[in-house]
Amino acid sequence: MKKQIEQLSAYQPGLSPRALKEAYGIEGELYKLASNENLHGPSPKVKEAITAHLDELYYYPETGSPLLREAISNELNIDESRILFGAGLDEVILMISRAVLTPGDNIVTSEMTFGQYTHNAVVEAAEVKQVPLNNGHFDLEGILNAVDEHTKLIWLCNPNNPTGTYFTHEELKHFLNEAPSNIPVLIDEAYAEFVTADDFPNSLALQQEHANAFLLRTFSKAYGLAGLRVGYVIAAKEAIEKWNIIRPPFNVGRLSEYAALAAFEDQAYLKSITDYNAKEREKFYAIPQSEHFYPSQTNFVFVNTNRPDALYEELLKVGCITRPFPNGVRITIGFPEQNDKMIEVLTSFDY
Repeated sequence: MKKQIEQLSAYQPGLSPRALKEAYGIEGELYKLASNENLHGPSPKVKEAITAHLDELYYYPETGSPLLREAISNELNIDESRILFGAGLDEVILMISRAVLTPGDNIVTSEMTFGQYTHNAVVEAAEVKQVPLNNGHFDLEGILNAVDEHTKLIWLCNPNNPTGTYFTHEELKHFLNEAPSNIPVLIDEAYAEFVTADDFPNSLALQQEHANAFLLRTFSKAYGLAGLRVGYVIAAKEAIEKWNIIRPPFNVGRLSEYAALAAFEDQAYLKSITDYNAKEREKFYAIPQSEHFYPSQTNFVFVNTNRPDALYEELLKVGCITRPFPNGVRITIGFPEQNDKMIEVLTSFDY
């Protein structure tokens, strides 16, 4: 085994509703609001697409997800050769890390961001340089200052998971102007569909000026396909050609591709989900206690508290499973009745 694997542990999901009921002696319904899933599920057209292709299960998938690639290419007006798919963004991050990183290299990212950037760098025996957040936000200047001659990848999560905060178009433009042009800047926009801020970056436009700016998106969040694992990166053709060598030949399943295609084509349904989310998100920020929350542009709210375990248990008492961190609790925005229960807890909690 690689020695550096000893530093890591396998991903540990939270306890299931059944296990939590047993552990805490809870009766009644429990709602999983810990993983930022779209609780409404995908477009109804997704189920229709899956049903229509059930007789194809014995075929291997078409390698490279050509139908989905063509649809995204046409919608975003980019060449198909610039798109690479993975079994969720987890696999995309793995493929990029595996293709690029060698012992002695380093990546630069932020503390308290998506953990797979660090996890995969360690597997490849690369150093990880993490810059502290600035009041829950990425410190882009700090990240620039951390870059050195051994840096091979820069990871930016926008909006950031788990804080929900974002950096603007002008901030990203300045960052790309200052960053070395030979280092890939990976911009992970897994939650971009939920953003309502007018100054959120137009990353596709910035790619036209910066060949090292690479954009990551997923079907796991707003599109409601977390269980089918489809993510993708838009990058320079030359990078995609190299990363494609690492990609397992049939990594995105046949039904997953059909499902993602149906979801992508139903933009009206997607808008109904994001409009709903924006409306429910505002309810959290309407209470005075929202001074303890990071400003979110996602489908979750991060609550700062010195008593995260206590807040987690109080939310559990009203049937809501959330995600505790050392300095707070991340809450997925749920249905109105769930949100109202959580807001009642947050209004009376001693932070």
